[in-house]
Amino acid sequence: MDSTGYLPKEILDRFQIRVVPLNVTIGDETFSETELTNQIYFEKLSHIQGLSTTSQPSVGTFLETYESLFTDGVEDIISIHISSGISGTIHSALMAKDLASSPSIYVFDSRSSALGLGVLAWAAAEWAEQGLSTSEIMARLPILNQQTELFFIVDTLENLRKGGRIGGAAALVGTLLQIKPILYFNQNAQIDVFDKVRSRHRAWERVLQELTKALSTGKRYRICVMHVNIPEEGQILFHELQVRFPEHEIQLCEAGAVIATHVGTGAFGLVFHPWPFQ
Repeated sequence: MDSTGYLPKEILDRFQIRVVPLNVTIGDETFSETELTNQIYFEKLSHIQGLSTTSQPSVGTFLETYESLFTDGVEDIISIHISSGISGTIHSALMAKDLASSPSIYVFDSRSSALGLGVLAWAAAEWAEQGLSTSEIMARLPILNQQTELFFIVDTLENLRKGGRIGGAAALVGTLLQIKPILYFNQNAQIDVFDKVRSRHRAWERVLQELTKALSTGKRYRICVMHVNIPEEGQILFHELQVRFPEHEIQLCEAGAVIATHVGTGAFGLVFHPWPFQ
């Protein structure tokens, strides 16, 4: 998967998920996202005027990753990435696939970002560990993707507007009356406003309404709360979920520099889908 999936290191290590990094430019310096901890990113950001910028991995970076896996004896590669509606990452992956020494590369557009794609890579890795074939995993991924919901709450839409990731009309919403917009990926796989509320607390409660509605089906769920550079608040939200929904699997994750560039510090969100897959 690419680096915007933000799965914790213990999950990446356990399932041997290979990560292809996007790039972050801060002032006149460019880094691969996996080089930057949030502490370093925000420290460097404090020394420049304006925002950082991001860019997709090069075709060469993808090709090098694919070929190293084939050299290690991997037969098939499933490559899961950030929405084509907001990034050219999928394009780089597909071009690398065409240049690779083996055709056995299967590129999947998550139509999402952050933990929205991370949980899909996690699921695919679990299925591979269970012995499912590549074709079986690729058949399941679109179904699970449709069942995966992502919501995130930001203090301002200005970063997204400046980065071209959300329209000007939608960005205007966040400036009116201190409204806190709840964002999601729409049917066009682009970032859009799901709802508008008057405070962070109400935004969180509104997202929990959507989670509670999903849980009313009686299925077990995998629930991931994510945050951007607010570890204490992230822990509070994580603990609240554990108390309110103890029968479900709950994970706390921290988003990195690429997503931080576009949503700003202090953003947080929720991703959930039924798990185990049925």
